[in-house]
Amino acid sequence: MGVPRERPATAVRESAAGRGVPSVGVIDIGSNTARFVAFETSAAGTVRPVFEAKDSPRLGLGVSGDGNLSAEAIARGVATVRRFAGIVRLLGVPKTLAIATSAVRDAPNGPAFVREVQRASDVLLRVISGAEEARYAYLGVASAWALDTDLVFDLGGGSMQIAEVRGGALRNSVSLPLGVLRLAQRFFEHDPPKRRESEELREHVRDALGSAVRAFGGRRYRLFGIGGTVRSLARAAIELRDYPVRRVHGYPLYDHDIEALHELLAEMPAAKRRSVPGIGGDRADVVLAGIVVLEELLRAVGDDSLTVAGTGIREGIALEAIGARLPASAEELADRSVAAAADAFRFRLDEGREVVRTALALFDVLAPRFDGGPPERLALRVAAGMHAAGTAIDLWNHARHSAYLVENYPIWGLMPREALLAALATYLHGGGDPPSEWKRGYLPVIGPPEIELAVRLGAILEVAELVAPARPRVTLATGGRALGLAFSPAAGTALVPRWLEKVRRPMERVFGVEVRARDL
Repeated sequence: MGVPRERPATAVRESAAGRGVPSVGVIDIGSNTARFVAFETSAAGTVRPVFEAKDSPRLGLGVSGDGNLSAEAIARGVATVRRFAGIVRLLGVPKTLAIATSAVRDAPNGPAFVREVQRASDVLLRVISGAEEARYAYLGVASAWALDTDLVFDLGGGSMQIAEVRGGALRNSVSLPLGVLRLAQRFFEHDPPKRRESEELREHVRDALGSAVRAFGGRRYRLFGIGGTVRSLARAAIELRDYPVRRVHGYPLYDHDIEALHELLAEMPAAKRRSVPGIGGDRADVVLAGIVVLEELLRAVGDDSLTVAGTGIREGIALEAIGARLPASAEELADRSVAAAADAFRFRLDEGREVVRTALALFDVLAPRFDGGPPERLALRVAAGMHAAGTAIDLWNHARHSAYLVENYPIWGLMPREALLAALATYLHGGGDPPSEWKRGYLPVIGPPEIELAVRLGAILEVAELVAPARPRVTLATGGRALGLAFSPAAGTALVPRWLEKVRRPMERVFGVEVRARDL
């Protein structure tokens, strides 16, 4: 395998993703790529990336027979960290943590590289163990979803970490020398690889993963995957399938997605693979090794898909730095996200909490009429908490703007279906019908049944917003045909004029129930 030319600095993409003020930075020096991410933090215990810089120093490329990093790789790595250090100073990030992973920890001259980095940039790299890397991956994914009986894996350039989660807590972990750059260098002599080379790689990966998964007890796990190669494959699959949600976070990467990408890429040389949307230049020569690892991991676990996470070890490191409490329930993760959004967009969280309380009370009595379950209840919880977020943009069209924020701001705890349900319910709480572009544009994530669910959630939210200031007690009586709202005698002053008429319309139209109001 030839040594690729270093990417010029002008070609390294850097993006600011928001206007938040960064308070924690993480420099992550991997075997293939390196990143600096600046995070905005919130009092609720969340982190949100607001700036990213990326480079490909490829420390693991050209490792000598004794395992040492090459002089060229060291020079590239030092130059990358120096550039990142300059960005840290430019942004004024008050606290930055720097870590190095497999390539540095495995190399006998890794300590010399750390010293050279500190001399040249004044950055002290902490070389983390495989167990620490797995723990940070777990924390990153646990900040986005409520985990239960799961495997969280981080497929890097030099190694692969697998964290076993039981009851939401990290139980065991293993670090395997199955990084994509390491494997590609060892097994692929030709470009594209010969069938024999791919089969030898597959046998090697199968043996290593089979032993690791058996050591975890052979349970049925959900799989959550992080790492640049995993996300690149997700982006390529999204393009290939024309998937309506363009974010990789939460994307279900199926075995048939991976198989289709394998067939597409296997006969291409790396130069041609670079042009495939989603793959990119720094993955083109290693992506086939990554595909084999994912195929064998799904086979070892006995599953047909994995969920791609947009959060990972950098988020895990930042979350540990601010003392975030993890693991957490989906409801708590969602509430933290809504609180962070309220702080960012300056909408009233106390009012939102009252609407959430009333909306969930309405949901609990009405859910049997439309088979509403925990996912729909969680979506409503988020929609109610975020219903006024759009007032930061425009009071008169706030429902539409609130829906946009629900769809695009990082609200953790939700899978893509639940996030879209929450966004559409937020849109509909202002009245009106579902927009036609939602009916057509979001298949297969949400279809006609979900549109109908969103209509019901939107009607509940519409009513909750009207009556929440009076803190009603909610019941369903007369064989489920009468919705009772009971208020304290003084509560009427908190209600808008003609509130009962406004409440009756959506309840009768959507649920077919009569609304009855009385004093407590």
